[in-house]
Amino acid sequence: MRTEVAVVGGGSTGSSILYHLAKRGSPGPLLIERGPGIASGMTSRSTALVRTHYTVPVVAKMALLSYRFFRDFGSLLPGFTSGYRETGLLIGVDGRSEGLVGESLKMFKQLGIKSDFVDKQEAGRIEPLLDTSGFQSVVYEPNMGYAEPSTTASSFASAAGALGARVLTETALLGIKKVPEGYSLSTTKGDIEAREVVLATGVWSGPIFEALGVPIPLKPVRHPVAIYGRPAEFQGVGPAVFDFVRSAYYKAEGKNLLFVGSMEAELDASSPGADPDDYDEGVTFEELEKYSKWTSEVYPIMASKGTYERGYSGLYDNTPDQQPVIDELSDFGYPGIHCLVGLSGHGFKLCPEFGRVMASQVLDGRFEDYDVSAFSLKRFGEGKLLKGRYDISTVG
Repeated sequence: MRTEVAVVGGGSTGSSILYHLAKRGSPGPLLIERGPGIASGMTSRSTALVRTHYTVPVVAKMALLSYRFFRDFGSLLPGFTSGYRETGLLIGVDGRSEGLVGESLKMFKQLGIKSDFVDKQEAGRIEPLLDTSGFQSVVYEPNMGYAEPSTTASSFASAAGALGARVLTETALLGIKKVPEGYSLSTTKGDIEAREVVLATGVWSGPIFEALGVPIPLKPVRHPVAIYGRPAEFQGVGPAVFDFVRSAYYKAEGKNLLFVGSMEAELDASSPGADPDDYDEGVTFEELEKYSKWTSEVYPIMASKGTYERGYSGLYDNTPDQQPVIDELSDFGYPGIHCLVGLSGHGFKLCPEFGRVMASQVLDGRFEDYDVSAFSLKRFGEGKLLKGRYDISTVG
């Protein structure tokens, strides 16, 4: 089998790349996915928050453009949906972060992101059941919500298929070698030759880069999520909440569920790397105890009337600065192999813009709308890390 461009990885990022390649006119781009279907890996475990609160300017810009894509998804991809629902975001800020958050808000204003401090009375109007007494201040971002991760990825892949793209599932990549006209990809369904290759392989990236001899500092880190049932008084659409005091987040989903997860920096710094094919996919008693304590403190009604429904864990493919790698591997001896990995928990919310950036780099050899060179793989060896303002994981 031959193709001009082969995309490896069928999560939200790989599917978005496939769609944007097909939209740009790439002839029959091919996606190969190791699982039984699109979004059968970590995308299916995403809490799928769509937000713009990032402290690195280029990431915030990408988040803003991705938010607009999610908002307009049905008109941009007629007949398809991402399941996006706008809810708003409240951020409970602690004293040590208040000044840093203020600096972020100045940057957001320059980018056109709506975000500002609100008094606690206004925060109480937005979410009456939220206890803001433990926060130094509160920020409100109205343009924030969540989507359906598997639906989004499937929509990208199906829309790409309507434009001539192809998808192979249950097809694992076994190796990559150079051939005269590009690369030969050995897979469990035979060899595929491609002029250009895009690796969007997420937590399974390590062995692929190791086989190529390309040093990349990726660590799969386990992130548990607890799902609670909300009582009758706490049902319906509500804002997501970032809790800087506890380094936690809370996402009211659907009519009566509440998803709770951690943004603790220690979780990523001290956690040993996990095996994506063999890790604890549940939630431990200790994790549940901690999450339940946080939830009952922030939403007092949950202490007496909330119920624990279930929990699960996914993995982030973390880099040392928790920002992605967007690069072409010519400097490592592999011209025409591109990568978009190390998404560090940001992958879903940035996937529309990731697809546009990578399609341009593959087809044009460059992306000129703004500078993405800061995401190069060489930054780790050169000490040019993209550090965020806060000591909070995933809000870089």
